[in-house]
Amino acid sequence: MNTTLLQITAQLHENYGAHSWSGVGECPQRWKAKGGQVFTLRVDSDSFMYVEEQCVKAIETLLEKRCNDFERYTYISHELIFSEPIALDDAEFEAELEAECKKAFN
Repeated sequence: MNTTLLQITAQLHENYGAHSWSGVGECPQRWKAKGGQVFTLRVDSDSFMYVEEQCVKAIETLLEKRCNDFERYTYISHELIFSEPIALDDAEFEAELEAECKKAFN
């Protein structure tokens, strides 16, 4: 088994009709796209070589289980990540950004 990080990109929709809903009866439906949401999980990368279609269906089912009257997620894509991400230094980035802005505006 080759355990690999799987990154899933989904579209987040928010139900604007639920904001004024009293909780009684059926929730009004007024969905609006609110950007993307990234999910991750550990998977056997070999599965995606042999049964990728079933893997995508399983992902869609997982996302559906996270949906409710207020928000829903729609599968867009996935990516297998074979190495751990490397975090860059925030302070170093800010210093480099400041230096680049000074160059650009001087």
